[in-house]
Amino acid sequence: MSTRLPLLLFVAASLLAVATLLVIGLHPTSATTAKHVNTTVASPAKCFNPRAKIPLTGRTCGPVPDLQLSCYLPSDMTPSPSPSPTSMMPIANFNTLQRSADIFSWQEFFALNWPARSDMRGEPDVNKKIGDNGPRVWETWKEEYEVYLKDGRKPRPWNDTEPVPGACGGEKIFFRTQKIHDVVDATLQAAAADGTLPSTLTDQNGKLVRYEIRLNKVLFDHIIKHRLYNANVQALAKSVDFPDGAILIKAAWREVSPAEEKLFHTVTACVCDKDKKGRMVNCHKQRMGLVGFHITQKTPSAPQWVWSTFEQVNNVPGIAATGELSFNDPSCTTCPVNKQTQSGTPNQMVRAVTIPGVEPNCAEPTQAVDNVRRLNDDVRKALAIAGSVFRYYELINTQWPVPQVGSTPQPETVFNVRPLTLGNTTMESFVQPTSTCMGCHSTARTVNANNFVSSDFSFTLNNAQPAKTSCKIIPPPNHPKTRWDRKHWPEIKRGHALATETYELLPAFVPKAKLHCASCHLGAGGNSDAAWWVDLKSEYPTKPKLQARINHCFTNSLNGKELCTPAGKGQKGDCDTNKNMEAFLTYMQWLDKQAASMRLCNTVKHGYPQISTLTGDPIAGQQVFIQKCAVCHGLDGQGRYESNTYYRPALWGPHSFNQAAGMFTTPSYLAAFVRWNMPLMAGGELSNQEAWDVEAFIHSKSLPISPGAQLFEK
Repeated sequence: MSTRLPLLLFVAASLLAVATLLVIGLHPTSATTAKHVNTTVASPAKCFNPRAKIPLTGRTCGPVPDLQLSCYLPSDMTPSPSPSPTSMMPIANFNTLQRSADIFSWQEFFALNWPARSDMRGEPDVNKKIGDNGPRVWETWKEEYEVYLKDGRKPRPWNDTEPVPGACGGEKIFFRTQKIHDVVDATLQAAAADGTLPSTLTDQNGKLVRYEIRLNKVLFDHIIKHRLYNANVQALAKSVDFPDGAILIKAAWREVSPAEEKLFHTVTACVCDKDKKGRMVNCHKQRMGLVGFHITQKTPSAPQWVWSTFEQVNNVPGIAATGELSFNDPSCTTCPVNKQTQSGTPNQMVRAVTIPGVEPNCAEPTQAVDNVRRLNDDVRKALAIAGSVFRYYELINTQWPVPQVGSTPQPETVFNVRPLTLGNTTMESFVQPTSTCMGCHSTARTVNANNFVSSDFSFTLNNAQPAKTSCKIIPPPNHPKTRWDRKHWPEIKRGHALATETYELLPAFVPKAKLHCASCHLGAGGNSDAAWWVDLKSEYPTKPKLQARINHCFTNSLNGKELCTPAGKGQKGDCDTNKNMEAFLTYMQWLDKQAASMRLCNTVKHGYPQISTLTGDPIAGQQVFIQKCAVCHGLDGQGRYESNTYYRPALWGPHSFNQAAGMFTTPSYLAAFVRWNMPLMAGGELSNQEAWDVEAFIHSKSLPISPGAQLFEK
């Protein structure tokens, strides 16, 4: 998973690229005079229009396709990251590939934002220009709510529209107030950084941004063919593999005034809220302007999809801004930047990762550099001439998968990526520095709650009904069910609370770490894949031994102090009378009773499921961490504790476990935990090697020193 490839490989790749060009009658060009070449026609011939070529002034390190202001939808990057799915080397240096990716993104943007036919969903009107009025191609696609229906019933045919209760009329209906609109997605897609405040985005007028998700016909037809809209069928799927050409759109909108409309692509929408029962309420007509636009397309050379993101130029401060900013108040010098806020309070947003504005150095083939700002300028000039409002939009960047080098096949969820991070201020607003589209979506899974089955980078599938629950997890204690429960209910609830709020409730015993017992024992000891607390008497047959084990967790895994003084060595001890210790033991006994009464499907009696013994590479582990871990734990591994509240735990540093903890001292312990439990709710997504690499990376970091533990040298 290293980001570096041997220089000889690039020499060979360059020679192969030159040879390929000579065969087809082209000549390699210099960095400053590189010509653009046409790709093969993949969309309808009427949309392919070389006469609509946009002059591009940026430097290229090799031939790339023309960019044309037409409704032509490309089927792949050209040149692509790999000439074929089985190829073992790229055909051009990474600078050329990044340029190819960015041109691909803009060509997609033109095609999808072309005026649509009125008689057929998803088809461009070839008789119109991009500056003409009317719904855009993507806006006629199926919205997610039209696909995943109550009780898993079959959606209506492609050209039919699903009626929405509470609609007030308009071109479309908006009811989502978050990019991630349900509990499952909100856990899997970590777009929030603060577990206390809402992860909604509020503009400078105090209005919530609204979101929609749309699927093209290729994606929709595959879901229909395989009945993936029905959770009962989907749960049986051994794998999901969407066809090339599948596209998913996520769009963000805000309310606009008549004076602002000239700067936005606008629609008249029915804007609704949802009550606690999921019913549409407070519906009203509203003029809405597009502020954020994600495109993801699966292509022959990108089985992990190509990820493109665009924004309206006045979202945040930037060189292309032309008026008042939607999500930033320049006069407010004390407003917290890129932070979640209370409902109704505008967010103060800035772009945390800048739009690239540097020309590539073609002598550095391992780089993936393109001057996106210059490309955007070239495109905006063409759109202005065409009289299109889309001249007020800009490409932020494009993320694409680096081809695998080597003969060993890997799951599609194992990848390398350029650029490492990609985020949109309207969608990854609060996690921009750690946002990575491909890394986040690699955790997407089907509704199979017991085993990780990749849903091929699409989170939409887990919205299929009826909802599924895991048979490996004991739900938390909500209400007493038996006489024993009622007798011990205060202790049961106290034990669960201590497991889920350990350092907050017991600061005298956990004064340094910001961890919970449930940080490692997921589900507060009720998850059988995460060292659950069921049947601990078989491991610790006497009460003093179990008490000693709990104390050990406090001194090592929580880097704290013993809860009580254990009996032995001539001392009576006070653990039998310690209320906190008794609460833990009573709650563990309650877990035993739940396990005995439920039909569970656990495969591990204690600890974590096994993992094969491998050697971890901390450098490779860092790349995995950036892509699949940092969005939750931060690039510095210090966790997320905004609003002084636990959201995701620290993995190293002063608030983490110490060097005597099992996560550090026991080989494979951390690797097994990561393999079968991380990313959260996507346990099983990482490969064995990735898990070992992550363990090696975390172990290379500084951990607190504990009495009896040897000093760890980095």
